[in-house]
Amino acid sequence: MRVLEKIEKMENKRGRNHDLSIFRSWLDDKCPEHKKLKNIQIAGTNGKGSTSQWLMMFLKENGKRVGVFTSPHLICHTERIRINEDDISLEDWERIYDAYSDFFEEKEMTMFEIDLWMAVVYFIEQEVDYCIFEVGMGGQRDATTSLEYIVSAITNIGLDHQEFLGNTVEEIAETKAGIFKKGVPALTTETHPGCIQRMKDKAQKVGTTLETVVGESVFEDALYFVWKGEKYPFSQAKYQVNNLYLALKILETIHEPIQNLENILSSFLWKGRCMLLQDNPKRIVDGAHNPHGIEALVSSLSEFRGKIFFSVLKEKDAKYMLELLETLHSPITLVRFDSYRLYPLEELGYPVIDMQEMFAQLEKEPEDCLLCGSLYFVGDVLKYYV
Repeated sequence: MRVLEKIEKMENKRGRNHDLSIFRSWLDDKCPEHKKLKNIQIAGTNGKGSTSQWLMMFLKENGKRVGVFTSPHLICHTERIRINEDDISLEDWERIYDAYSDFFEEKEMTMFEIDLWMAVVYFIEQEVDYCIFEVGMGGQRDATTSLEYIVSAITNIGLDHQEFLGNTVEEIAETKAGIFKKGVPALTTETHPGCIQRMKDKAQKVGTTLETVVGESVFEDALYFVWKGEKYPFSQAKYQVNNLYLALKILETIHEPIQNLENILSSFLWKGRCMLLQDNPKRIVDGAHNPHGIEALVSSLSEFRGKIFFSVLKEKDAKYMLELLETLHSPITLVRFDSYRLYPLEELGYPVIDMQEMFAQLEKEPEDCLLCGSLYFVGDVLKYYV
């Protein structure tokens, strides 16, 4: 079986993750060295990947080798496991997968559990200085929470995955706060009073502290990020301010110096997040795949005038997301892509085209265009442009 066939087989391992204590016992038995890793956990509704990227860049600037575990991927599955900017090679992925494939089958592990297991093994092999683990969904039952951490962070709380996490933001906040552990400092950029109270209650219950941190920016001739009273030009989307600030506060918490801030600000890139694919006319792609993400995107692109191409999964609040996009006062076209989870787009009352039709229009369209929604849709867009 070729490596891509093995990846496809693994991607079909759907289902419910195992109890954390069971998964942890397997790690303790097969990979006891995982206890020596210096792990950082990032949870939240949106911004986990961006925060992880900011954090990795600053740690790399300090000469550190950083293992990064994120999901989902946009183009290739190997994006989920990285050392600094470098994805795990297909050769290393296959070697680790083959070494444990019988064990994965025996224990009936899900795709996410297999991904996490392989990341842990790879980071041990590579002797990284730090590991950043992005929570897949929620917190208290997420497989990443089976590991030990030196700091935990929650970016923000929004209504998403209610069928698993809770029906209100307060309930979701409590679920995500399930990552908190005794003696492990916790941080969040969330500002909703009810969410903060639920998280503080959880922190107190497990025996740790929660610090709320909110980034500062000012708009003069352009947008500036404010850190320690100094202003720095900020060319990223405004919603990145809190993600950056959270990363900086994590660095302070683990006593890592913050160096060359201005250079890192100017060179930051996180694929598929307010990403400029083409200029004149602009082609902007953003993986805002839930209402919270669309709100942040609309706020950052309030001056956008052009055309919008949008696609969404069936479990999302598509109607509300479209209401938010309507505030940009630009024509919206919905786009079909290949997924069993695709929303029935014809029910939403907007023009619907397929991916090839969209790409054909983009080749000729003289106006700026925004392509946003599902990360799977964004991944297909990037495959075309990159």
